[in-house]
Amino acid sequence: MKQLLSLLTFAVLMLLFSCSGKNKDAGVDYGYVEKVPELSAELQERIGSWAEEGAACYGILALLDGEGEVQEGAVIKAKLIRFRGDSIKMKSLVDLKLREVEGCDKMGISRGETWWETEGDIYLTEEEAAVQLAAAMDKVKF
Repeated sequence: MKQLLSLLTFAVLMLLFSCSGKNKDAGVDYGYVEKVPELSAELQERIGSWAEEGAACYGILALLDGEGEVQEGAVIKAKLIRFRGDSIKMKSLVDLKLREVEGCDKMGISRGETWWETEGDIYLTEEEAAVQLAAAMDKVKF
């Protein structure tokens, strides 16, 4: 009986001293700091300062043949979804089908389709994109 009483007393004392009601989390900061993704300096320079997540823009859809030569192209409307250092996640806002070219397995783009843009061929206005597309098509040898 003495052993049971001393064991019980020991257990009660342990509970009292271990659970003293102190706020143990008082010195811990659980704050969350969101890391803001930024573009690389090279990509920022190529695109410009207008680019921000959620902005609408224009890009160039180029149809390449088996040798990597541009066969046809079009201007597409897209949305900037997310930045990741050296690339930008883009989302197509249009459906566009180009003509069939031998050696090419993808001949268009669907609305809602996403991709990572690494070249920086995105423009604020449709006119800027059309000028760049015309320059790229002038280089094509027929």
